Amino acid sequence: MMLYSKPTSPYARKVRVVAMELGIGDQLSIADPPLRNASSPFWQINPSGTVPALITDDGELVLESNVICEYLNSQEPDCTLFPSTPALRWRALRLCALGDALIGSLVTRFKEGWRPEHMRDQKLIDLEVDRMRSVMDAIDRSDLLEDDLNIGHVSVGCGLSLSDRRFASEDWRKDRERMARWYEIFERRSSMVSTYAE
Repeated sequence: MMLYSKPTSPYARKVRVVAMELGIGDQLSIADPPLRNASSPFWQINPSGTVPALITDDGELVLESNVICEYLNSQEPDCTLFPSTPALRWRALRLCALGDALIGSLVTRFKEGWRPEHMRDQKLIDLEVDRMRSVMDAIDRSDLLEDDLNIGHVSVGCGLSLSDRRFASEDWRKDRERMARWYEIFERRSSMVSTYAE
């Protein structure tokens, strides 16, 4: 299988973490494609021009991180990153949605920071700061982190890692002891350590 990825993309990292947790990381060939050239061969393969994108062994294109992750999970019948039991599945997806909301907020803030200072939308930045804090508070208050490892933990873990990497001066751990304790353990997993990139 071929995974089109960027080392610092949190969405692509989710896929690589899942592959490692499933024990199939060595089955993925990784390619780092150009994303800002619509005439590149990558755009001929992937009409969205985004990462992550997976080409299966059958030559099929699979897009969007959660869809790719579930595809990989489906290739390993005994793996439960996407639980088969309805109640547990919905808990995993609820946590995944919170993790993705966290990632989206952080990515928006970071991209806005690329703009010249006089062109930045401060109202947007402030809104995303509020969104980030609200999502983090919701995760910390919930009991979803207590479940067995699932796709939600991967999303939250990649989001918190992104926060540490891009906004290191912000102390998200303060007053969020439950999530901080969980992440202290989760970030040491080999899947997280080996996929970290500045």
